[in-house]
Amino acid sequence: METGTGLAAAIGWTLASIVVPGAAHLRAGHRMLGLAIFAIFLVVVSGIAVFALSLGDKITVVLSEPSWIPLFVSVCFVGGGLWAVLVVASYAVMRPRRGTLRRVGDLVALVTTLAVIAPFVVVARAARTVEATLSDVFASPLHESVDHADPWRGRPRINILLLGGDGAGSRKGSSIRTDSVNVASVDTRTGATVLFALPRELENVPFPPGSVMAGLFPPPKGFYMPPGQGRGEKDLLNAIWEYADLHPEPFHNSPTRAPDALMGAVGQILGLKLDYYVLVNMWGLAKLIDALGGVRIHVEQDICYGVGRSDGGTVKAGTRLLNGAEALWYGRARDHDGSTCAGGDNHTRMRRQHCIMSAMLHQLDPGTVLWSFEQLADAARQTFRTDIPRARLQDLIPLAGKVKNARVTTLSFVPPAYNPAYPDFDRIRADAADAIAHSGDRARDAADGLHPHSARPSPAQSRLSDLSDSCSR
Repeated sequence: METGTGLAAAIGWTLASIVVPGAAHLRAGHRMLGLAIFAIFLVVVSGIAVFALSLGDKITVVLSEPSWIPLFVSVCFVGGGLWAVLVVASYAVMRPRRGTLRRVGDLVALVTTLAVIAPFVVVARAARTVEATLSDVFASPLHESVDHADPWRGRPRINILLLGGDGAGSRKGSSIRTDSVNVASVDTRTGATVLFALPRELENVPFPPGSVMAGLFPPPKGFYMPPGQGRGEKDLLNAIWEYADLHPEPFHNSPTRAPDALMGAVGQILGLKLDYYVLVNMWGLAKLIDALGGVRIHVEQDICYGVGRSDGGTVKAGTRLLNGAEALWYGRARDHDGSTCAGGDNHTRMRRQHCIMSAMLHQLDPGTVLWSFEQLADAARQTFRTDIPRARLQDLIPLAGKVKNARVTTLSFVPPAYNPAYPDFDRIRADAADAIAHSGDRARDAADGLHPHSARPSPAQSRLSDLSDSCSR
């Protein structure tokens, strides 16, 4: 049968073959070949659909197992190549006979082939970016068997230390000061979370009995930075990481001595077993916020930052979309002598940092992630450091989804209720336990004493607040 020679027909049937493979061959009279191509297409599509449905919400397995992503990249390249061959073959059987039309048709077919290949290349590149980011950020594979049906072995909560450091991006321990210290205690069943905030200037910090740091800094004095070591403030909670990094010998040069020392101290302060830590480079966080398109924050009053410096400025009051630099300074600015607008003390800064956490938690959406994927991945590599094993992602990602939709409350151990210079650690531990006991949904809290018309709440309950309450207007 003679094939059609019109340019419009050739292009039209070629494009139709992208959606219904074999259509051009059937139109050109190659019935058996056209049906065979279409049958293969149906088998492949059905197989992919069955695999996707069987995978369901276990997509996190792909992220947690390094072998899956290279396989996925290979499939993308093979799929793109086969689709390109299909376009060329479909055009070949419908190619115009006359010279001028043929050249125009050839050019259109070439552009169409490239357009068909492009999505496969983009997806493969994104998969490689995911692999590189996960490998850079997360720890080596888990050295223990995990039953993913019960990943936490019946534990009702996991506790993650969240740290903000001003030098984490350099990965040089002596340059890191953990000026933001928080612990997220997460209910493994519901995602209900208590965020404990510890002031950076907390003194006399204790360590677990029998630990290296407890031997170096026994109670009752606890931690202090020896004279001539460290930067700026000494004897404070935010100097523990720096001290451990500066003194490898007592820790037998352990590469995890700094996070281990700080996790031990914070766990001892709160009376909790800490499972993992996440260290955030505050300057990398600004890039992450820019990649997200900014965060919308209610700024209660003008916030001055960098007073007396060339990069100083003001975050204006009002409900505003802050870029990365503005959000960073909104969370970090403090009062300075001679400034004409507020910055606030350390405890005010802690509240503002919680506002940023709340905004990022609630404003993140899948569309933004897809649109800014490359920028987010690059920012993540510069922003995060953690000991969370990559194999744990298939357990932590679903839990993070629960946290996003659950109640997140905060308890800050700051004045006037708590004195960082003379801390009562027994009271802190008791209040932390009380806060966890009353961190569920509002209905249960009302029954337990948080409702304004019910029995008088405990002191810890009265200071327990929803993360978003003081930030949204």
